[in-house]
Amino acid sequence: MMNATKPLDLKDPYRYLKDAKDIKDDRSAKERKGDIRFVCGQTCALESDTSLIDWVPSEKPGATLESCRATLADAEHRLPLAIVAAGSEICIEHPSGDIALFVVDVKSTALPDIGFVNGALTVWRGAA
Repeated sequence: MMNATKPLDLKDPYRYLKDAKDIKDDRSAKERKGDIRFVCGQTCALESDTSLIDWVPSEKPGATLESCRATLADAEHRLPLAIVAAGSEICIEHPSGDIALFVVDVKSTALPDIGFVNGALTVWRGAA
């Protein structure tokens, strides 16, 4: 006779992530060296103290360096992820002059405690 698997108890999602590094732990936050942070509170967002971040408002994929430059003209240091879906393109300008295009593959923000965003990154060095 087969035994059915027990469903996940989502009241405590962290208990299933015991081996994962808890990014909400202050110690690991201090160890991180990246400029862009994924944050979730009431809403989830990408934010930075130094880099500009903005979503490319286009229904067709294929953002270029030129379209990123135009998009970044009105960019801020925080991008709420509510407007972002799989396939969305996000432009980022670092103070070093590098411009990056982040194409979202997967976004999960329905449960902010275990939210994430994955994607592909293209960087144009010194392009600003």
